Amino acid sequence: MTTRTLRMDPEDEARLERIRRKTGWTVSDVLKEGVRVLEETLARAPTNAAFEVYSRLDLGPGGYASGPASRSREAAREAILRKRKK
Repeated sequence: MTTRTLRMDPEDEARLERIRRKTGWTVSDVLKEGVRVLEETLARAPTNAAFEVYSRLDLGPGGYASGPASRSREAAREAILRKRKK
């Protein structure tokens, strides 16, 4: 078993003390449970960043854009007119 040194600011010390009082656990038990809970949380968290997911999508040239950004006003107007005619 390893002994670790942990530096905590006063806020975290107070938080740890409140948890210890509520549970009746030792400081060591509280910290061990915190490590377990964090590991479980990280295991459930998605592993891909949003950009990684987006980069795999094949939107084709220009994606779903109605027109190039340089003429976005005209493209928006045309898209609205097309939608109105339906």
